[in-house]
Amino acid sequence: MSIKPLDDNLINQIAAGEVIERPASIVKELIENSIDAAATIISVNINRGGIERIEVEDNGQGMEAYDIPLAFQRHATSKISSLEDLFNINTMGFRGEALPSIASVSRIDLYSQKAGSVGAFARMEGGHFLKQENRPGPVGTRIIVSDLFFNTPARRSFLKSAVTEGNHVYELLRKYALSRPDISFSFSNDRKQFFKTPGNGSLKDTVLCIFGRDFTGYMSDVAYIGEGYTIEGLISTPELRRTNRKNQYFFINHRPVRSVLLYKAVDQAYQGFLLSREQPAIILSLKIPPESVDVNVHPQKSEVRFKDEKAVFRIVYEVLKEALEEVDYRPLNYSPLEQVSYPPTSQVSGYKSRTIYETGIGFNFDDSSSPGTTSLLPRNGWRTKPEGQDSPVEIGDFRIIGQCLNSYILLEMHQALYLVDQHAAHERIMYNQIKEMYSNNAKEVTQLLAVPLALELSPGQINIIDSHDDFFADLGFDLDVIAPDTILIRATPGGVSGQELELVNELMELWQDNTLPDIKEEAIKTLACKKAIKAGEGLYLQEMERIITELLNSVDYKNCPHGRPTIIKMSQAELDRLFKR
Repeated sequence: MSIKPLDDNLINQIAAGEVIERPASIVKELIENSIDAAATIISVNINRGGIERIEVEDNGQGMEAYDIPLAFQRHATSKISSLEDLFNINTMGFRGEALPSIASVSRIDLYSQKAGSVGAFARMEGGHFLKQENRPGPVGTRIIVSDLFFNTPARRSFLKSAVTEGNHVYELLRKYALSRPDISFSFSNDRKQFFKTPGNGSLKDTVLCIFGRDFTGYMSDVAYIGEGYTIEGLISTPELRRTNRKNQYFFINHRPVRSVLLYKAVDQAYQGFLLSREQPAIILSLKIPPESVDVNVHPQKSEVRFKDEKAVFRIVYEVLKEALEEVDYRPLNYSPLEQVSYPPTSQVSGYKSRTIYETGIGFNFDDSSSPGTTSLLPRNGWRTKPEGQDSPVEIGDFRIIGQCLNSYILLEMHQALYLVDQHAAHERIMYNQIKEMYSNNAKEVTQLLAVPLALELSPGQINIIDSHDDFFADLGFDLDVIAPDTILIRATPGGVSGQELELVNELMELWQDNTLPDIKEEAIKTLACKKAIKAGEGLYLQEMERIITELLNSVDYKNCPHGRPTIIKMSQAELDRLFKR
């Protein structure tokens, strides 16, 4: 078989296989052309998910009549002219492949008017010009693409349902609207408008139009300028959680991109704020010198490579981390712990001492109660409040309303209701105290067991005990290997009574998990969890005071060390909405 050159139209159809995958691919190429034409209004209307018809209209610069045939010629472009331009791209498109690829697999009507020129109309079918004529119209360009893949039925058969294809277009339009809040985008499918953004330059207003008020209320501003980078956008507070990355949007020089590097920066910044399986909402725009990023990785231009990946990762991580730490539930005039006055526990009727902070750094209640009383609240009600003290108890700007389900502390502040998970809150407090103790080269408080406990372990676990005896000693354990498969637990960290065997087993599992970067850190988290007050425990009013006060004076108080929230806010507006007020 002899070699021969391919027909131009066949070449375009082959190219279309890389560039044009589905209706969303066409919309992407057309709106990028609109953006490059300096449009401030872009309207997208589709029928049957774009399979039947796609219409993109803008108020951009428009084209001269003589430029239209060139626009549909492969590798004809006004955006680059040299190899150097390829490494300094400031436009959305640059290859000159999109329009000829689209035209080769569809029918196209094009209307374009440049200011001060005669408007033009052109019709194409399957890559061939059928007609072109002068036709005046508004300044800008309007392109109608119909009957996608009419001449390549095999490609058409791979399209999904109209609903699925329409959803792909919808998601694409959201990305571009978020990337350019200075442009007004509107999107309609089968004559139903799904959104229209104001184009006023405000990202929050754009997010409000697309996602709604409930979503926007959990987003915080991010801004950074330095080292040649500009970062701006919105990130969700830990209260807004997702199970996937669907609501994570990244833009490099206004171009929507996917980047594993940026995903990793987000994951690390939110570590400790979210559980491992949870994801935040992110809308982040990075402006980078064009020469520092390569967008010419794939024909769809959705993947990028950074010249200095370490710098990008570090900056994004630090910006996100700082923004998260600035989100604060505490009132502006909140009194720190040492300024809060508490009535003596002797005023509490029937109160018995209980140590809820047993690291040696925390606090104890006075033992001034009558014999035989329990330290826990009865499961069906309140304990007596301190004499002469109004209820609910006020701490700074807080009002402690009470305990719910023996697991949650209810607070009122600034016309909002706050729910505090008592276990998660106390776990955060204990974790910070243990970390502080270790930073001061102190050891965990040890509690001798009246009756030592025997625990059978595998040979591998016994080897861990032998090899890391200092590790367990620092945590407050006294362990003896008394047989090839048995250890004797003589002492444990304070505050873990009844959980000794469980704690040792969990620490063993940590050492056997080869994926953990810091065993000691995970061990401290585990120990803090065991020491913390549990869900289901009734609390005295004063215990609630102490937990809340200690929590709000803690580092990273909004989440426990494992990432669960310690405190959740419900505004008055949210409550009113629930009650349909």
